[in-house]
Amino acid sequence: MINRRHFLSQTAAFAGIQILPRSVFGANEKLSIAFIGAGGKGWHAVQSLQNNDMVNFAAFADVHENRAAEARKANPGVSFVSDFRKMLDQHGKSIDGVIISTPDHTHHFNGKTCLLAGKPIYLEKPLTHNIAEARDLMALEQQTKLACQMGNQGHSGGGILMLEEWVKAGILGDVTEAHCWAGPKWSVTDARPAEEPVPAGLDWNQWLGPAAMVPYSSKYLPATWRAWFEFGNGTLGDWACHNMDAPYSVWGLDCPRRVEVESSGPSKLSFPATVKITYIFPASATRGEFKLHWYHGTDHALRRPPELDAARAFPDGGTLIHGSKATVLMGTHAGTPRVIPEAKMQGLATSLPKVNLKRSSHWDNWLLAIKGQETCRSNFAYGGRLTETMHFANIALHVNRNLTIDPATRSIIGDEEASALMHGPAAREGWKV
Repeated sequence: MINRRHFLSQTAAFAGIQILPRSVFGANEKLSIAFIGAGGKGWHAVQSLQNNDMVNFAAFADVHENRAAEARKANPGVSFVSDFRKMLDQHGKSIDGVIISTPDHTHHFNGKTCLLAGKPIYLEKPLTHNIAEARDLMALEQQTKLACQMGNQGHSGGGILMLEEWVKAGILGDVTEAHCWAGPKWSVTDARPAEEPVPAGLDWNQWLGPAAMVPYSSKYLPATWRAWFEFGNGTLGDWACHNMDAPYSVWGLDCPRRVEVESSGPSKLSFPATVKITYIFPASATRGEFKLHWYHGTDHALRRPPELDAARAFPDGGTLIHGSKATVLMGTHAGTPRVIPEAKMQGLATSLPKVNLKRSSHWDNWLLAIKGQETCRSNFAYGGRLTETMHFANIALHVNRNLTIDPATRSIIGDEEASALMHGPAAREGWKV
C-alpha cells in the first residue's frame, strides 16, 4: 500500500526530477488507463473511452460497489477495488493515466496522490474543493510535467474556436461584459440530515475521505453531495467551468479584482438557491475592464434577450454576449455560437471567418498529451485559474458580502473570514497528502 513515507520520498524526488512516461509510446501503442470512480460520472467516462483505439482499461476503483456495477459488467476482466490506493499499489507499474470522477472534496487528495505516483490525470471539474488545493495541483503539474486535464469538455469543442475568430474579425464589435447561467439548483435546507444505515457495498469512510466524519445519509449521495458545502461547490461549482469557459478563455480573463453578489441568503451547510454574481476583471494589455455575470435560480434568472427569435427556445444554461455590433448566444459547455436574431446571423453569413474545427476530442487530447503528441488544452494552469475564479464567488456567497481581491497576489483584501475559506478545513486524520 502506498503510504505517507512513500509520498514524502516522491515529493522530495520531484523537486529536481522531471517525470517521464514509463515508455516511449508509439503512434499505435495503447495506453493503460485506470478509473477512480466507475459509477455516475465515472461510468460516463468509461463509456466515452470504451471503444477508443488508444485505450486499454487497467483497473477500476470505486468506494460504492453497486454504483460501479455497470462498468464492471461491461468489462468483466478489469480489476476492481474500493480503495484507489490499493489499485495504484497493485497496478501502478502498468498504469499510464488515471481518470478521476469523484465528489469535489476528494479531488485534491486523489489527484495529488496519483501525481505523486507519477501518473498523468484527467480530473473532473471543478478542479478542487478550495483555492489552496487548486494552487497546489497547479504547482505540482508544473513540477512533474505530467499531462493534466480538467474535465470541462466544451473547452475542446468548436464553440470557443469560432467565438475567438469572430471576435478577432470584429463581428461582435466592442465587448465589455458577458452573461453566463445555469438551470440546475444545488441547494438544500440548512440542517444536518438524520443518520441512516450505510448501504451494502458503500465504504462510507472512504467516501468521506479528507472531510470530517459525519453519519451517513441518503441526502448526501448520489449527486446531491454537490449541494453540501463540505462536499461540493453548489450550482456554480457544477456549471461555471462549463458555461464561463468561453468568455474566460477568449477574453483572456484571469483573477478578478472584485466579486459582487446578490442571493437568497447565506447558508451554513449549503449554497443559496438563487444567485446573481458579478465578477469585475481589471483591464489587460489587449482589452479594457471586463465584467462577467453569473445567474442561477428563479429569482435571479437571466431574462430572455429581446433579440432572440420568438420561435427559438432560450437554453436552460449557456453564455450570452452583447457586443456593440452583434449579440451572440451559446448553449452550455461553450456550445456553438449563434448571432441573434437569426436574420442578422444570415446577413453576416458571408462575412463570418472560416474556422477549422477538426481537432482531437477532450479525451483524445489528454491521451495524445500522455503520448507527447499534443498539449492538454484545459491543463491545470488554465483549469486551476478558472476554478479559482469560481471559488472567489462561492466564498462571497458563503460570507454574504462582496469581496475585493488583489489580482497581483490573488488574495482577498481586508476580510479574514473570507480569506480563511480560500484554504478550507484541515484534512481528517490519515487523509492528508
